[in-house]
Amino acid sequence: DASRDDASHFLAHFLTNELATMFSLASTVVSVRAAAPSVRLGRSRRASFSRASSRVAQTTNRRSVSSRAVTSPAGGVSAPAADANADIADFLATQMVDEAAMLAASTFPIAPEVLIASTKRILAKNNGAEEPNLLASDFKFVAPVVGPLPKDDFLKAFASFKLEDAFPDAFFGYYAFRVDPFETNRVWFDARFTGTNTGMLAGSLEATGKKVEAPPQSCSMLFNKKGECTQLTVGYVMDKTIGNTGGLGGVFGILYAIGYGLPFPEAQPWQKSIQYSVFNNVSGFVAPIQKFVKGLSGGE
Repeated sequence: DASRDDASHFLAHFLTNELATMFSLASTVVSVRAAAPSVRLGRSRRASFSRASSRVAQTTNRRSVSSRAVTSPAGGVSAPAADANADIADFLATQMVDEAAMLAASTFPIAPEVLIASTKRILAKNNGAEEPNLLASDFKFVAPVVGPLPKDDFLKAFASFKLEDAFPDAFFGYYAFRVDPFETNRVWFDARFTGTNTGMLAGSLEATGKKVEAPPQSCSMLFNKKGECTQLTVGYVMDKTIGNTGGLGGVFGILYAIGYGLPFPEAQPWQKSIQYSVFNNVSGFVAPIQKFVKGLSGGE
C-alpha cells in the first residue's frame, strides 16, 4: 500500500498544469461521447418546446408514426407500413417541426412565395448590384470570412466583379428555395457552382482553363416588411469533401480551384492548428494513464 501511494504521488507531481488541464478536457469529451446516446434519448422524452413546436407534437405528429417502405411480392414498393418501434414514434412526435403550421401562424406580412420570388429576382440582378433599390439601406453582406459589409461597399465590390466574364459557361446551380419556419422573413437556398475559367477574372487574372466544381453551399436572404433585402449570406459549405475548391466556399473557393488561392489561412484549405493536434495526441494516451493511476490506487 505504501508503494502504491508513493507511485501515485510521483505521477501527480510529474504531470504539468497544462497536461492536467488537457487530461480533464479529454476526459470530459470521452464521457460526453459515451453518454451521448442515452442523453439524447432522455432529452427526446423530456424536452420542452416552444408553443409552435408543442402544437406540432400535440396535433400533427402524435397522429403519425414512423413508416418504412414495404416490398410487394412482385418486387415493387407498396404503401408505407407502420413501425411498431415506440421510441421512433416518440422521437417523431417530440422532435420534428410542423413547418406548414408554423408558417401559417406567421405574422410577417409577406407570403413565402413572394419572398422566394423576390430572392430569385435579386439573384438575377447580380445579387442586387444591378438594381440597388431591391436592397434596404441597412443591408449587410455576410460570408464565413468576409463581412459584414454595408450596402455601399457591397455594391462597389459586386458591380465590378462578374463571374460570367471569367466563366462564360458559369452555372450557379441555385436550388431548394424555402422560407425558414423559425424566421419567416428569411429565405434559405442552396448553390452548387460549376464553370470553366476561360476568361479574364476581375480584369487582371489570366484565364487558366481550369474547371471549378464547388461544394454545396447554404445561402440566405432576410427581408424587411417593405420587401427589401436586409441581409445576404453566402458561401457556407455544407460538405467540404465535395468538389475541387479545397472545401472553401464563395470566391475564395473559386480562386483556389483555378490556382489563384489567396495567401492567408482563411483562403486556403483547412488545416489542423497546433493546439488541436496537441489535444488529439494527448487525448489518445489519457485513457491508459487514467487506467494505470486507478490501478495503483486500487481502483478498477
